[in-house]
Amino acid sequence: MGILDELLGGGQLQRTFTDFVTRYEQGHPSEGYSDQEVVDRYREVAHAVPSDQYAQAAQEALARLSPEERAAFVKMLQERAQARGAALPRQVEADPGDLGQVLTDLHQTPGRLRDLLGGGGAPPQAAGSSPLAGMFASPLAKAALAGITAMIVKRVMQGPTR
Repeated sequence: MGILDELLGGGQLQRTFTDFVTRYEQGHPSEGYSDQEVVDRYREVAHAVPSDQYAQAAQEALARLSPEERAAFVKMLQERAQARGAALPRQVEADPGDLGQVLTDLHQTPGRLRDLLGGGGAPPQAAGSSPLAGMFASPLAKAALAGITAMIVKRVMQGPTR
């Protein structure tokens, strides 16, 4: 049974994710949970859905940020990509749909989104620990991953749309 089936099946995992979504919706998307919790929840669901569902979740999450926050997030992504000598998959706009697609494109290459959203200059990670824990590049990076996670979980728990 996969994580998505477990979310539908009730029990402790469903309660844990429902609590996460509730906290996401109650305040600013970057507040209400630790970096480690965001990383753990994201890791559990982000690769369990097809890319079109991931893209929709990313768009919905980014739409919850203000236009100014999205513009700052785009700037951070561009700066971090340039600092790593990498290019973003394409030109990035602060529009939720466009930015959501860019995050989806980055998500397709294992580790690429993580590298851009993680803080720079952090010490090497211990075996088994997450490279993002405690070191998001900005609160907006944390808000983006928390939002994507929450939107995926909400969609799964609402069931298929007709």
